[in-house]
Amino acid sequence: MLPEDVYYVSTDEGTPATRSNAWDIGFGLQAADGLTPSDYAIEQSKEQISGKASYAEVEHRLREYHSADSEEAEHFEADIVSTRISSLLQTESFVFAPPMLRQIHRHLFDGVFKNDWVGQWRQVNLTKKEPVLQGDSVSYAPFHLIGEMLDYDFGQEKGRQAKYPQIGRHEIASSAFGFISGVWQIHPFREGNTRTTAVFAILYLRQLGFIIGNEPFASNAQYFRDALVLDNTFDPDFKDPAPLRRFMEKALFNSSIELKNLRDSYFAVQSTQSDPLPEPDPSVDNETSAGIATHELN
Repeated sequence: MLPEDVYYVSTDEGTPATRSNAWDIGFGLQAADGLTPSDYAIEQSKEQISGKASYAEVEHRLREYHSADSEEAEHFEADIVSTRISSLLQTESFVFAPPMLRQIHRHLFDGVFKNDWVGQWRQVNLTKKEPVLQGDSVSYAPFHLIGEMLDYDFGQEKGRQAKYPQIGRHEIASSAFGFISGVWQIHPFREGNTRTTAVFAILYLRQLGFIIGNEPFASNAQYFRDALVLDNTFDPDFKDPAPLRRFMEKALFNSSIELKNLRDSYFAVQSTQSDPLPEPDPSVDNETSAGIATHELN
């Protein structure tokens, strides 16, 4: 029996199962920004999953590979960030506070983005043409209010956390996803917001005791981003929280739910509203405890 008063140092390399799932998520999330990993990165991930190489060794090899092959430059960001996402998802360390967002962003994008972008709240206002809004943009937070808005949202969610032990798992999940969606709408960084938000979401949901499978984020990153767009637009012709709720249901409660491409229809709102959610299965509760839980990715 292990003594209870001894600290153990975590290597943060995970197990073959958690490494494999985390690599799937890391590679899959690149699709949120239209990026794809190189074949070499996929080969190296297999080396790391099998225990033949550490995350640090894989990143070193990837940097050497890209420095020697300029034709693969289009994959550099995806390769490095995928490696770091997989590595970060091995840790159980988490702090529910805005600095955690900064830390995740810094970990993922150091040496990838400009130094004054990495781990720093943006200093400009942004717009981005969204296919599901027919080219319009979500209204992101004014840059000078980012800190205040994050403090407010985190404070509101922390207040709701006190009630989580007394409410059902679906209510907790809905509240958490609403909070996550609000953080994304603030768009605190110059680039890399969706990937940072997704990693934060996975770590936070784990802390709330949910088991997060790899498939929703690994295979539906574009859907996740488009669902966030539809949830946060102010345009009544497109405003639709249903796709994000559907993603939540698939990620946490019913992996058999199909997520259809939200960009297939010219009028995205019509395609999403015609695809109702199945009734929740009361036998599927994800996790019976609303407290802190540790577990492997499935």
